[in-house]
Amino acid sequence: MLGLDPRLVALLCLIFIGIGIFNIIQGRKRLRNEQAQGQRSVWYKQPGILTGIEYILLSFMFLLNIGITSHWFPSDLNPIIYPLYLFILFTSAIMAGVIIYMSMQVARRRRAQMANQEAQQTTPSTYKEVHSEATLEKRRERRKKAAAARRRRAGKA
Repeated sequence: MLGLDPRLVALLCLIFIGIGIFNIIQGRKRLRNEQAQGQRSVWYKQPGILTGIEYILLSFMFLLNIGITSHWFPSDLNPIIYPLYLFILFTSAIMAGVIIYMSMQVARRRRAQMANQEAQQTTPSTYKEVHSEATLEKRRERRKKAAAARRRRAGKA
């Protein structure tokens, strides 16, 4: 594995497992808070929980990789270990894609909410609407009169 010391990789895997457990715990707290507020939330739509699961899967994948490259496992287990390694690898890749997709969706929703809030804030009140309509009508009449005057001057010149 790129010549890294297996002890260092194992230490990093332990750190990843710790971060994964922390993310799962935080995701469960958010899930409980949302459910307490009356929202219908499910665990598989919580980015924190999914990120925690992904970290744990990645750490297991790295540990399996170390075991395979260092020949920690007996050769009789190779038919089980290699497919398990590939399964964890593809599952973690799919999880990463799902998390990225979810974060993009959240960003789009936030932008749409911000645009809606700005539109609601800039919407004038009914008094202002009536006042502005009257002002617009006056401006239109002035423009029409000015255009008619320009046409008259152009015809006389």
